Amino acid sequence: MPSRRVHNGREGPAARMARSGCRYRRVSSSRRKPVTTLVLSNHVPAIEQALIAAGQPVVVAMTKKHARLRSPSGRFGYPVVTVSDWDAFGELHRIAQDLRGTVTHVATRWEGAIPAAGFVRDLLDLPGQSFSESIGYVDKAVMKQRLRHGGVPVARHRVVHTARDVIAAAYDVGGWPVVVKPLRGFASINTHVIGSAKELADFATDGTFDSAVPSSAFYEDDPAFLPLAKQRAFLVEEFVDIEQEFHCDGLWIDGRPIYQIPGVYHAPPLVGMGGMLGSVLLPRGDADGQFVVDLAIRAAKALGIGTGFTHAEVYRSKSGRWLLGEIAARPGGGGIQPAIKHAFGVDVMRLQGQVARGADVHIEPEHREGVVGWAGPAVPPGRIVEIAALDKIRGGRGVIDATVAVKVGQLGGRTGSGLWGGLAGYVFLRGESVAEVMAMMTDATDRYEIRVERPVPVGMP
Repeated sequence: MPSRRVHNGREGPAARMARSGCRYRRVSSSRRKPVTTLVLSNHVPAIEQALIAAGQPVVVAMTKKHARLRSPSGRFGYPVVTVSDWDAFGELHRIAQDLRGTVTHVATRWEGAIPAAGFVRDLLDLPGQSFSESIGYVDKAVMKQRLRHGGVPVARHRVVHTARDVIAAAYDVGGWPVVVKPLRGFASINTHVIGSAKELADFATDGTFDSAVPSSAFYEDDPAFLPLAKQRAFLVEEFVDIEQEFHCDGLWIDGRPIYQIPGVYHAPPLVGMGGMLGSVLLPRGDADGQFVVDLAIRAAKALGIGTGFTHAEVYRSKSGRWLLGEIAARPGGGGIQPAIKHAFGVDVMRLQGQVARGADVHIEPEHREGVVGWAGPAVPPGRIVEIAALDKIRGGRGVIDATVAVKVGQLGGRTGSGLWGGLAGYVFLRGESVAEVMAMMTDATDRYEIRVERPVPVGMP
């Protein structure tokens, strides 16, 4: 990636007035309107911290529950406004009106708040992704429909309202097996592969459709964790027998791709959830990587992209089909962003702060030898009773850094650590090839040596 300084934002007033034939008088910086960003945040204060570190004013919006969880005392050190949930558009409207004339930008990295951010931008006529555009990035049915219309290959799908509708939908998308998932979700939460009508009946009998996904307090109210039967509608999708799953993370300014960085997962996340997860960034010139980047760019353009980040998931099936799985209007999760920093010196967290306040984006990638990847071990359900010291984890072959996000006494499971997939932390690896980094992952994650005291099931002695 060459060094680039990119203007972030709409056409400036000087350009507009010059184009119209009007004279333009430059206003001194002391008289310009100060930049204040409204950040729609959840349990990770990433964007607000980046803005505060840059000395920028910030107002943070949270759900009432997240505000209580993050600070029981109600003290944050910056202005905070709250809503019941991110679909409380009446409350969002009132907040937008209260902040009219104060807020100049709206930002979020929380997928559940992306439509809310677009809604506020539309109300206040602020730059960035609109409400309509945001729906294409969070509603999986709308996303796939728009991608298909844009010529991007995606799996066949149908929207259903009850478990009884799944049988007809299965035949519409090509037969069993099928994948059933929420319309709005992330990280393979509440996603199920159903192999036959009998398995569907078993799912209905054992309460899968009527049961919420166990989670920590930070996630339990998110729509993806609610029982599928209570979600009014959900998605039935053609099952793709995935040989390899890839990801591609990009930064866009005014509809132009500034960088697109592809990677390949150790295992497809739907298969790997509950165990080790990880990926390797693909080296420049990799044939698969070039194909992944092309699909990711086509997908973002089909959905509409201005300024912001994207994270695309791309499948290659065992039969050789290439499909765009999903694309999100945010940076990818897991250890992908720190891996990008280790590989290229690109600080995505700092870039998020720049994009969030409409600043010019300056990227100076470094040339670093080798191939970089990351991995993390899932914490099993139960209470953690032992975990290795960080120094031991960092002592593994090929390890360039590592983190530990949990401690003894903490609960495990899919959302216990707060990291993607309930991982205990991330270990970052460097090797000579993709295969070598992949081969290092098992030893690197085994070094966490996690032990949990599993809960006793109800009814057991």
